[in-house]
Amino acid sequence: MSEVYSVELENVVKRFGSVVAVDHVNLKIRENEFFSLLGPSGCGKTTTLRIIAGLEEPDEGIVKLYGKDVTDIPTYKRNIGMVFQHLALFPHMNVFENIAFGLKMRKLPREEIKREVKRILEIVKLEGLENRRINQLSGGQQQRVALARALVINPEVLLLDEPLGALDLKIRQHMMVELKNIQKRVKTTFIYVTHDQTEAMTMSDRIAIMKDGRIQQVGAPLEVYYKPSNTFVASFIGEAVNLIEGEIKENGIVDTSLGVIYCSEQSAKGKVAVMIRPENVEIDEKIDGVDNLFKGIVQAAIFKGSYIEYRVDIQGITFIVHKHGEENLGKIYPPGATVEVGWKKNSSLIIPVQS
Repeated sequence: MSEVYSVELENVVKRFGSVVAVDHVNLKIRENEFFSLLGPSGCGKTTTLRIIAGLEEPDEGIVKLYGKDVTDIPTYKRNIGMVFQHLALFPHMNVFENIAFGLKMRKLPREEIKREVKRILEIVKLEGLENRRINQLSGGQQQRVALARALVINPEVLLLDEPLGALDLKIRQHMMVELKNIQKRVKTTFIYVTHDQTEAMTMSDRIAIMKDGRIQQVGAPLEVYYKPSNTFVASFIGEAVNLIEGEIKENGIVDTSLGVIYCSEQSAKGKVAVMIRPENVEIDEKIDGVDNLFKGIVQAAIFKGSYIEYRVDIQGITFIVHKHGEENLGKIYPPGATVEVGWKKNSSLIIPVQS
């Protein structure tokens, strides 16, 4: 049985004057998938979303929804829902009226509108608030109203452009879990734009990481974290990373400014970078049983709750180590302490240097 794609972009290009905002983007987004476009400001993710929505017309390429070419079809004929950071709720309408707006525009019977609004209120957990004014709701509740208004029309695809950006941290964290739960219940494709990797990693089935209008990598959260396609993805994903440039000496052995680093065997040649995630590194006065071992001087020890972040000077390079489960504060190595830093070769990943 062939895979069903709700959205396909084929060689899509969008220019604004001399700036190429979207540069030959190819994407296939699966039916009922939670898919995120992730990248720094100006990388082209919102423009890509607007092209899917029909709010921007591509200069080149094809946009398909469920196999149908919609490149030249206007937004209102695409059966998509949209939720933006600025929610654009109607302040003069109550919750029920806001959610029902799209159904009324479609001239559905009154009883069907009531039934559909009631159904979606239960899904987004706003039962009992139908008569509330928008200014009587919290930020999180307003976000749910915007989501309900977009979902109640039963769109084939829901597009979300940084919808949690205006919420405070606690509400945002709660809404991440809720959004994923809602997506599972309604079984609709969600395409989510964000510059916040925590949002993307928490909610997504797959993530497309963008830079300068181009897609750098598409993969599941675990894949882009542990097997990034290049140094940009490696440095963009995760709180911190160690990237050491060098040259392949032989299979799985890289000559770097630190010295030789042993890696899991990978077919690569020439100049590369070695990636080591901080949580995969040991730090102690004496370490045994590792493939890579270096001496260094502690620059800083930063307590971060569930772990201590060490910054260690190794031959002029700042190396980051995350030490978890440290209960005895007396064992924290202070700045100036001499330590050993080590890791096993399967924690060293050879990746291409991003041009």
